[in-house]
Amino acid sequence: MSNVKSIARTASRPARDRLWRRLRDITGRDVIEVRVTPAAYGEGTVWCAMAIDSNRREIPLPGSTKEVAGLIRRAFVDADWHRAHDYDVTTGALTEHAIAMPGCLLGDATRRGRC
Repeated sequence: MSNVKSIARTASRPARDRLWRRLRDITGRDVIEVRVTPAAYGEGTVWCAMAIDSNRREIPLPGSTKEVAGLIRRAFVDADWHRAHDYDVTTGALTEHAIAMPGCLLGDATRRGRC
């Protein structure tokens, strides 16, 4: 696998508490994680959001996706929002979502076999 580096940022305790309360107000449940992902749409970009509850289940966000994504993006304005990010509500850490690529997909001749 290739080395994957992701940049992490952490919200202050008051900011983390505000985000937790706001996410709870929006979803009606305790949220432990939010993933915000950019997507090309027509000539522009939209941001998709997925929220996870304390039982590790996805929380439906009908009509709230834009609000949830905007909440996280405004809290971390210095993040590179051209990439997906995971926000851990319990720690206040925002991390770029990065997936390791297998060496065989990167042309690594030393890795034989199925990819």
